[in-house]
Amino acid sequence: MLRLVPRVFSLRRNSDQPFPNHLRLPLVLSALLLPSVAAGIVIRHDVPDAAYLAKESDFPALFSIYRTKAGHKECVATLIDFRWAVTAAHCAREKRLLEAVAPGGKGYSVEVAGRPASIDKVIHHPGTGTGRAPDIALLRFASPVTHVAPIPLYRNRDEQGRIIVMPGWGGTGNGKSGLGIEDGLFRVAENLVDRAAEGRLRWKFDAPGLNSRALTLEGISGPGDSGGPALIKTPGGWAVAGVSSAQDTMGGGEGLYGVEEVFVRVSEFTPWIDGHLARKPRS
Repeated sequence: MLRLVPRVFSLRRNSDQPFPNHLRLPLVLSALLLPSVAAGIVIRHDVPDAAYLAKESDFPALFSIYRTKAGHKECVATLIDFRWAVTAAHCAREKRLLEAVAPGGKGYSVEVAGRPASIDKVIHHPGTGTGRAPDIALLRFASPVTHVAPIPLYRNRDEQGRIIVMPGWGGTGNGKSGLGIEDGLFRVAENLVDRAAEGRLRWKFDAPGLNSRALTLEGISGPGDSGGPALIKTPGGWAVAGVSSAQDTMGGGEGLYGVEEVFVRVSEFTPWIDGHLARKPRS
């Protein structure tokens, strides 16, 4: 049975709104609510956790939109321009965010690389009229964020077979036992893109072993990491190739070896993104 699980874990319990229907993504036959534990990056069971730990300062363009009740970062966005960030659409539908950016609102406060910033507009992809809109949204800042270099969009269509890296906060787990505890630490994992089509990037969480395709730091994102980037290394540095959206559990448990990650394929949406970035900011 196909189950696509959104990459958030606590938006329902931290909100006075019911779990939104838009989290039931296309092709979902059964979407279950997530357990109340989080995993930021799920790792190999045979590699020390310390190997995945990273410095936030190495990825200063990443920031969280929300905080859990425990104070941990949840729902990630990436600065792609001095005035704009990209995230998952389901992360950008929370009542507290939408009310803050509505006419008459005071803006929504976040922290980017240790400094406060205010979001004054949210733009969801409108879709094509042939199905649910893609799980991607833009966040506009009230004033330019100039102390951090944005990460550019990946525009090539050669993602299949490329190595991507996934940074994220939260707890951890491993492919053998599944999701673990929430600890708020920053980790980075890598994987190999298996498919790039129909607006999505997909890759499997491969188990280590003889003839395995598992990478040294093989892993996947976890609940709480929605909206976070899949980054591809280019000659000019990192580029945003994907946006964390969901996980196909293949009928099993979340975070186990064999599950498939589903990210929005950024290269298919660059014309839409560019169209908004080119517009002069207006209230």
